[in-house]
Amino acid sequence: MPAGAVRGKTESVREMVFTRNSGWIPNVIREDGELKLMLGAGADANHDPRTFSISEAHLALIREDLARHLLLWSAVLPLCDDAGTRGRLDENAAVALLDPILLAAPADTDALFQRIRWDRSRLISHGADIGLLERGQVCASMRAATETSDGKRAQEYHAGRRRAERGAVLGPLDAAILRYTGQYLHGATVPRRMPDAVDPELLPEVMQVIATAEQACAGMRIGRDPRRGNPAPRTGSTGIGWNPVSSTISTASGSPRCSTT
Repeated sequence: MPAGAVRGKTESVREMVFTRNSGWIPNVIREDGELKLMLGAGADANHDPRTFSISEAHLALIREDLARHLLLWSAVLPLCDDAGTRGRLDENAAVALLDPILLAAPADTDALFQRIRWDRSRLISHGADIGLLERGQVCASMRAATETSDGKRAQEYHAGRRRAERGAVLGPLDAAILRYTGQYLHGATVPRRMPDAVDPELLPEVMQVIATAEQACAGMRIGRDPRRGNPAPRTGSTGIGWNPVSSTISTASGSPRCSTT
């Protein structure tokens, strides 16, 4: 008896029917004679992929239309999240997405995406036009979709949204400084020096700002709690807090004192 097999239960036979270069984009398999979409991302606790039935017409569209294939993936992933690691995928809900996403007119598909949850990051990482996506034109946004995923593009998009929610607006120089220090995506990242991440035309100005800041705060140290080694609070009384350092740098650079991360 093969390892992992269940006694008295016949093992299903899977045949790969269609796959793309990226291993995470859902594949199409034939299992016991039935066509199914198979998702590796969103697997259950046993690392078994999620599957649900599709038709030959759906397979034809998936083969020829990368954009629709990716749209379907982004719409099914929230169902996998709902199932969690131990629950079962709501196959009826997944099947109900097939026709409106793969076979419907673009306007109808766009309308569907106004009513359902979907994974925005997935589409952005695969080349979606962000402006069109935010205006609800999901089909048009995927005209230049790519099989290769660019996860950093999605991370930058969400970092920008978080700043916008806080009312922080970055100018080109602000963004370049954050890229140089490695803090564009995550403000808590330990600052580094990454000149290759900056537009060469802005690099001299970035270097000047960094040099001015370093000169202005030379000798200043942010106080730390000796009991725990934690940084002092922004208005802390142990040593120099963050606020005096920030004010000194802002005065020296001629910039308003604010947080851009």
